Amino acid sequence: MTSLSVPLREPTKTLREKGADSFHAALAAVLTAGLEAALEAGDHPKAISFINRGFAEGSPQLGCDLLRRASTVVGAARTWTVQLAPLTRVPQQPDRR
Repeated sequence: MTSLSVPLREPTKTLREKGADSFHAALAAVLTAGLEAALEAGDHPKAISFINRGFAEGSPQLGCDLLRRASTVVGAARTWTVQLAPLTRVPQQPDRR
């Protein structure tokens, strides 16, 4: 018996998904550059602001990446206080039956 191997394809992203990916990549680049500049200037309140924006406007992963980058530059001895963005809930439409 002969078996054929069919490669599995990744689902194609919609234009909206591609746009969201592009937006998040641009946001990450801008926030990272701002964080780097703030850290280089020693402006820790501004650095925290960039980290908070990463959590609020980006994603938990982006916020964590920025926080990790800041901790690497400043050192673990520095205490960072950041604000996690609240989870967004999509309002449920009432079931119309």
